[in-house]
Amino acid sequence: MKTLIETVRKDLRLSEKRMRHTEGVIRAAKLLAERHFPGEITPEEAELASLLHDYTKEYSEEEHLAVFARYGVEVTPAELKPHKLLHARTAALIAEHAYHAPEEVCSAVRWHTTGRPAMRPLELVIYFADYIEDGRTHPSCVHLRDYYEKEYRARKDGMRALQLAMVRSFDATLRSLIAEKKVVDEYTVRARNYYLKLAKGGS
Repeated sequence: MKTLIETVRKDLRLSEKRMRHTEGVIRAAKLLAERHFPGEITPEEAELASLLHDYTKEYSEEEHLAVFARYGVEVTPAELKPHKLLHARTAALIAEHAYHAPEEVCSAVRWHTTGRPAMRPLELVIYFADYIEDGRTHPSCVHLRDYYEKEYRARKDGMRALQLAMVRSFDATLRSLIAEKKVVDEYTVRARNYYLKLAKGGS
């Protein structure tokens, strides 16, 4: 996997700002994996998924469409909106077909923007690392990062702390999308409800 990581690094064509974010996600993902999923997620898996998660983030709509066409994936006009979500799908396709990345890595890339109910360990780690990496300066990200660290240190149950923070991340995303009158992806709503029930079940 180290060779694959090196190859992806060489191939990445990201702006300096996006690359700084990606490196931040790598650091956060490795920390989350070590804290919550020791023995389940290797540092290499966390790094590879982090490198790939925004691989196509700066693509134009035409470039996204070209990726779908290249791999024989049909998309409807409705699926092209919001444009912001396209990069998770096209990056996952490239991870799978161009790099033959492990399935769990491709899945983590696919679901890192919307989340989904019952996320697998690497999916959860990349989703949350993307939100709280130390380069994020938006108030919602800073508050969530601080909240998670406080809960993690205060609780004996580290997974419960992560679940509570996940709920807050979905709540913040939903508030932002609603305020901006943007479409809310159904998976985000379902994921929020799933992790809310899970967190409450630990009360």
